Amino acid sequence: MTRRRLGTALYRTGVWLLLGFIVLPVVVVIGTSVSATPDVVFPPEQLSLRYYRAFFFAEAKWQTAFVNSVIVAAGTALLATALGTAGAYGTRTLPEGRLREAITTLLVLPLPTPVIVLALALSVYFARLGIRGSYPALVLGHTLVTVPFVYVVVRAVLARVDWRAHEAARDLGATRWQAFREIVFPQIRAGVVAAAFVAAILSLHEFLIALFLSDFGTQTLPVLEWTALRNFVDPMISVVSTLLIIAALALAVPVVVVLGMDRLARLL
Repeated sequence: MTRRRLGTALYRTGVWLLLGFIVLPVVVVIGTSVSATPDVVFPPEQLSLRYYRAFFFAEAKWQTAFVNSVIVAAGTALLATALGTAGAYGTRTLPEGRLREAITTLLVLPLPTPVIVLALALSVYFARLGIRGSYPALVLGHTLVTVPFVYVVVRAVLARVDWRAHEAARDLGATRWQAFREIVFPQIRAGVVAAAFVAAILSLHEFLIALFLSDFGTQTLPVLEWTALRNFVDPMISVVSTLLIIAALALAVPVVVVLGMDRLARLL
């Protein structure tokens, strides 16, 4: 009994230490974002929202970067979810064989590939096409690195689909699209929503591809934040980091409310 209690106490202590290790940097970032002085100090000597007011009402470049991040994240979530879901459904309905393995490998290939390599290759390729620095280039670049995550999530959800109903619909004359829309999609809707959430979050925080593919007019918040860090560190950097954290939570909360935490954990 004593050994069990000791093990439980050590386990709980480890969990709290890990939680503190994760949460403490967030607390520091949020704390430094409300500093009244131009120096990044924690705890702040005086509290002020001056840098938040500057972000929303005075600093046009930060506002533009924020809008760019939202546009790119929304476009990435839509495109990556559509492609990843189509890829997962398509490979699931293919017979076992080399074709299925080849398509699966192609879809997840960006995962083991260094992002810097993808960013450089996309930069050269899109420059030749004349679209480097545009929203489509950023959306396509972010989609490339987020599709594998969507594919993995949706593929896991498809494993729990009642494929007998799908086959029955096909036998009764339904097309593959009709069978997917009427039979499969209602069963995987929650997983698709979760996958879109993952894609949007990854896009909001992605830096390297955005750095290589954006220009002055389309740079996202992480890129502008990195540029600012090279020149001078002030609480505006903490403000941007805090807003990115809030944006991630804003995307996560509706998904958790709709799906439930337990169900979302199983999907992811």
